[in-house]
Amino acid sequence: MGQSLRSHRGAHRRPAARDTSFRSHTMTRRLLATLVTTTLIALGAGNSLAADLTPKEVQRNTRCPVCGMYPALSPQWMAQIVFNDQSASSFDSPVDLFRFLNNMIVFDKTHKPADVGAIWVADYGTRAWTDARQAFYVTGSQARGPMNEPNLPAFASRAAADAHARAQGGRVLVYTEITRELIKSLGNAHQH
Repeated sequence: MGQSLRSHRGAHRRPAARDTSFRSHTMTRRLLATLVTTTLIALGAGNSLAADLTPKEVQRNTRCPVCGMYPALSPQWMAQIVFNDQSASSFDSPVDLFRFLNNMIVFDKTHKPADVGAIWVADYGTRAWTDARQAFYVTGSQARGPMNEPNLPAFASRAAADAHARAQGGRVLVYTEITRELIKSLGNAHQH
């Protein structure tokens, strides 16, 4: 009976050793599957979070979807929308940018307002791109847009906008102060 107990105990030990190996292998497979899944999820999230919404280069043959002009010919007036799909629409002036935003369905059959990822305007003085929602605009300025009409010169800083208003006239506005009525009044003078 003693031998049979030992044999019986030995029989249990071997499967226990195999069970440990099996458990270890199963845990390794589960860990690997978890890591792969986590990595794929992170990469997917990373792609959507890392969408390139920086301003795109405006080619010489790029046309404004509102008026048909060539934005690259007037770099101090350029504006641009970069959509979440990373495509872009470039405008010859801030007024046309706002006309587009106010009536997108007329000018773009592909995108909706929710597709707008970033909005950019050129700083009138430096010609550097600046976030349109953070920019300062001067209305009533003597500065004329690409077609020699009233427009909204944009600036990255309040100080630069104030200096322009002192030198060229007008008053400084922020993005949220640019109303449909203002754009409509400027748009009437902005017919190409």
